[in-house]
Order: sequence, then C-alpha cells, then structure tokens
Amino acid sequence: MNDFRSDNTHGASAEILEAMARINSGTFTSYGQDPLTARVRDRLRGIFETDCEVLPVLTGTAGNALSVAALTPPWGGVFCHEDAHIHRDEMGAPEFFSGGAKLFPIAGANGKLDRDSLATAIDKIANEGRTATPACVSLTQATEAGTMYSVDELRVLCDVAHQRGCRVHMDGARFANAVVASGASPADLTWRAGVDVLVLGATKNGALAAEMIVMFDKSLAAEMNTRWHRGGHRASKMRFLSAQFDAYLSDDLWLRNARRANEMAARLAAGMTEVLQPVDANVVFARLGPDVLARLRARGFLFYDWPLFGDGAVRFVCGFTTTEAEVDALLGALQSGR
Repeated sequence: MNDFRSDNTHGASAEILEAMARINSGTFTSYGQDPLTARVRDRLRGIFETDCEVLPVLTGTAGNALSVAALTPPWGGVFCHEDAHIHRDEMGAPEFFSGGAKLFPIAGANGKLDRDSLATAIDKIANEGRTATPACVSLTQATEAGTMYSVDELRVLCDVAHQRGCRVHMDGARFANAVVASGASPADLTWRAGVDVLVLGATKNGALAAEMIVMFDKSLAAEMNTRWHRGGHRASKMRFLSAQFDAYLSDDLWLRNARRANEMAARLAAGMTEVLQPVDANVVFARLGPDVLARLRARGFLFYDWPLFGDGAVRFVCGFTTTEAEVDALLGALQSGR
C-alpha cells in the first residue's frame, strides 16, 4: 500500500470489528440505554480520572459542531487557529448548529495558538462590542500541522480563555497521537489544563465510525444532550458505536495504534531533507521538487499537496496499519533520483 493521504484511508482494527460482530447477537435497549454504553462511560471516567459525561457521535464534525454550539450563543465568538478543522473543513457546521456564532481565525506558528495572539484577539472583539461576544476558544490536539500542545501550553491558553469569560473546546481527532507523543495523562492534557469539552477521536485511529463528546464541565450535559438529540446524532442502535469504543479503549488499543502511526511518521521524517513542521504525531509536511513529486506519483504513491505551507509543500500521513516496508519504499523512491 502506497497511500499516505490520510489516516482516514486506513481500515478498522480487527478488535473493533470483532466487538461489533459480538454485539450484533441478541437484543439491546436502544438509544444508549444498553449496558455496553454504560460500561464505556465508566471506562472513560477512569481514563480521564474524573466524573465526566459522554455522548457518542458518528463524525468529528458532528462532535465539534455540537460542542461549540453548547459553549457559544448565536451572538458569540469562537477563537481558533486559522488552519483549524472547524474553520477550513466543516462547511460552517459550528456556525449552523450554534445558530450564527462567528469564528475568528488566528495565525500561529506550527499550527498552534500562542498566549499573546489569543489574548489580543479576544480583547479586541470584546472591546469593540459590535462584532460578537467572546464565548469559546477551540484548540486542536494534535494540531493540523502535526504538532502537539504541551500541558503547560494548554494551561496558559485555557487560563487566557477563562479569564476572559470563554470556555474551551478541544478537537481531539488525533488526541491519542498526542497522548502517546507527550507521555502526559489524558487528564493532564484536558480538564486539568482547563479544557471544558473534548471531542475524542477514534475513526482516524482504528474505529469504523465513532467519536465521543467528553464533557468535563458537567453543567453542559443537559443542553448538550438536547442538542445531540435534536441535531439527529442520538443513534438508535448506539451499542454499535459503544462497541467500537469499548474495543478501542481495551488493552490500550487506542494508544498502541497511535504509537504505531507516530513511529512510522518519525521514520519517514528522518529520511526527508526538508521537513516543514515539527513531527510530533503522525503527520509529516515536507517540501519536494516538481521532478520528485512527479516520480513519486508515477510510482503510485498517494499524498496531498499542501499549498498552505508554500510551493512544493506536501503532506504525508501515517496510520496504524502503515508498515516499515511502506515507509522505506517511499524513502527509496525519494532517494532514487538523487
């Protein structure tokens, strides 16, 4: 396999498919009242070391949009990185589900927000008093640039947000990759740093289709539950979503899968001559000449151009099924023309 376009192109872990097949036998109470969903809820409370509330959804876009909407009134402002998925890739879903909240994209090196730029952006909108009311800060972990916020960086940004009356949403589509890369606990990377709501990703990391809204601020639970139901994301056969998470969180599958993807990205980056961003997780951005790009594509390698990072910039993503042989084949193709 020569596909480095995205971790979304990989299949599902065998353990997850087996769990879904097992739960297919017999009958279960619908709409999340089954014992498996309760077990997943308890397991997540153990992993995050706190009494959080959780709601499964099918997609990250649904999780992000519902979470941002619960944190932000229609007249509210949401502050995010200019390359954030909620800004560039979700077709206005956060604005739609919130009834009109406005996103304020902020530039930042290596895909990350910094204290000063975030504080300046929030204060500017608050002082103008005509554009929106600051309500939410959205962070991505790991970021769209393949980098990772440290615990200290998260704590600083969450403090900036909370001091200005904003709550904090985290898009955790690649959260497992950040946990593995940082060595920090899931609790330290979220609520202990000040995150109010996490959308915990699983689809990119071995699930078939499953994400989880994790509410550390339990005062959000009633409203979030209503939005989740009204928005059409309360699955009737929820046991199939829960089965994916049950397997995902068992025997550290989520961390093992993420570690594999991270290791393959590090192996790939080590053989590149011009890497454009720090490789903290499972994504590598590099600059390649037109002849090299043509040669790779002629040999069947799949990857995306990434013009946001300049001419010749491309993105390679490793997944939990990426092998050393596949990475080495790509590196071999790169070096064959030198």
